[in-house]
Amino acid sequence: MEVKPSLRYETKQDIFFDKTNSYYYIGTAGQKAFGRGDTIHRAHLSEFAFWKNPEIIAGISEAVPLFCPLVIESTANGRGNRFYDYWQAAKSGDSIYTPYFVPWFIDDEYQLVEKDLARLNANDNIREKIVSENYDEEEKDLIKNHNLSKYQIWWRRWKIWDLADMFQQEYPENDVDCFLQSGRPVFKLVRMIERPALQKDREYLGGIDGAEGVQGGDNHCFAMIDPNPPAKVVFEIVNNKPIDIFWQEVKNILSNYKVKLGIEKNGIGVAHIQKARESDIEFRAWDTTGSSRPTLISELEESYRKEELLETYQEAKDELLNMQYDNKNKPIAPKNKHDDRVFARGIAWQMRKGGEPNIRFL
Repeated sequence: MEVKPSLRYETKQDIFFDKTNSYYYIGTAGQKAFGRGDTIHRAHLSEFAFWKNPEIIAGISEAVPLFCPLVIESTANGRGNRFYDYWQAAKSGDSIYTPYFVPWFIDDEYQLVEKDLARLNANDNIREKIVSENYDEEEKDLIKNHNLSKYQIWWRRWKIWDLADMFQQEYPENDVDCFLQSGRPVFKLVRMIERPALQKDREYLGGIDGAEGVQGGDNHCFAMIDPNPPAKVVFEIVNNKPIDIFWQEVKNILSNYKVKLGIEKNGIGVAHIQKARESDIEFRAWDTTGSSRPTLISELEESYRKEELLETYQEAKDELLNMQYDNKNKPIAPKNKHDDRVFARGIAWQMRKGGEPNIRFL
């Protein structure tokens, strides 16, 4: 500033303006009590999706008076975290926040002009592909809808060559792809269709991922798939009611439709298998082990990706797309998220392998 304001002090963490009795200060996301007890008239939370302790936003938001701005800004970091939940809620209008999406091409600096080509760390073949004026359909849409120049397209090609799948996270173009491509998602494509009605003459595949049946715990899930190509999810029961009540609902369906049923037998699954036996329901007991779990997940992922299986429940699509690989390459649901629908569908999908309906497999 040409005319600098009077300062009482200036440090790495804060600046105090004595004449206006106001100040800026910086805290880190690692400080568990940051913001508590303060009054903050303008707050900016940067790269919120990467915070290891996002719960501290509770203290910060209470420190910001009503009608004062609180900005949550971040690069996407996959689905299933608090930033993603906040964004989806704001986008749907179920939040106090207003969503603002900023695509990479809003910044004119992201262009690759002729004078920069000599500095590209790429071979001649790659350079020729980058600067080609033959545009694919995706590039044509960007040019048409956002008036991108050829230099912006060249820059985009260069960054995609350099970053591969990480491009949509670091330089997003829309608020869907940036969440799908970031992180290490297990399921990248889940196509939705309208749910068809159940039919008496069909033979369905069924899967049950059982839980304890207590409030606040995991859900039971019973999923049904019509295997006729293209296969599609046609029905589900999802709740955390007591096991006997859940099974009464399941029996009502099984008594009316032909279902080749699989039930996970691990842990609490033993109680669910016992309920099926007491009711003389035919089923196959599915054992989730270190070798069978990857098969279940990988084959379910392939079926959705190749559109051999189509989804009809939005909640299930969210669970599928939320699932991530951890640092041990194990597919898991994010913290405080469910995977009951995923495994119920996975077990049902495995039931297509051999055997006839209404025969018990033990």
